[in-house]
Amino acid sequence: MELNQIRYFLNLADTLNFTEAAMRSGVSQPTLTRAIQRLEQELGGTLVYRDGKDSRLTTLGRDIRSEFAAIADREQRVRAISLNRVRGRRETLTLGIVNTIAPALITEFLKHALRQMPMLELVLQPITRDEGMERLLGGQIDGCFCTDPAAGNTKIATVEMFRERLLLAMAHGHSLASQASVSLVELSEQPYLDRLQCEFRTRVQNHLNERAIFMIPRLRSEREDLIQQAVASGAGVCMLPERSAIVEGLTLRPVDTLDLSRTVAFQSISGSGTATALRQLRVLIERYVWS
Repeated sequence: MELNQIRYFLNLADTLNFTEAAMRSGVSQPTLTRAIQRLEQELGGTLVYRDGKDSRLTTLGRDIRSEFAAIADREQRVRAISLNRVRGRRETLTLGIVNTIAPALITEFLKHALRQMPMLELVLQPITRDEGMERLLGGQIDGCFCTDPAAGNTKIATVEMFRERLLLAMAHGHSLASQASVSLVELSEQPYLDRLQCEFRTRVQNHLNERAIFMIPRLRSEREDLIQQAVASGAGVCMLPERSAIVEGLTLRPVDTLDLSRTVAFQSISGSGTATALRQLRVLIERYVWS
């Protein structure tokens, strides 16, 4: 199996058209067709159904597409690393960031890091909380800003950055905004907006249900900005980590008896074999004042 066969297949999977895939690949259509046929022979199965002008991936083709995409992505990263080393160009790190972490503190640190490391180039990818470890170990990212990192894996180096409490978010002019805290009864009387990506959802629901309080969300979304903007406009309230506000007009207050918090951390592969730039970045994270 050759890398060009993988690239040809990925172009064909994207276009489902042999002529267009050949143009994308910079080869003739017969060359691409023969490469796909050799690939099918090596894998022992058909990758593409051919029905006149119509083509579609087989089950095998769909199954291996993501694996081939990962291989192609790693090839690009190897080439980039080689160029960085041989030609003295910028060193690139790809970092994941859990999408419930607010950008303000992270971007302030990144600004600091880029000043301290002028040859560093960063690529940021949004990830869910459960994806970080898998992408790290799979080599898809160099490091990740995550929440409540899992412990016990000796291959992973973890730097804890800060902790933040879970609070109740409401509009500045909300009737509860003048209070120092909010009772569960007062919470139960409010229109509730549900952040579907929130790591605390199950624990909050269990805490309320154990006290015979059942919140029925009026609005649900994975979009942090949408839910927070709806809260700021007065549409309801939501639970929110204290440093995670990304819109103006929010007031945050603790909820009585609800004592939950999370740790925001940076994780990367441990050991001396990691890129120099990654080790330098990790030191900067350890020394940074996360205030």
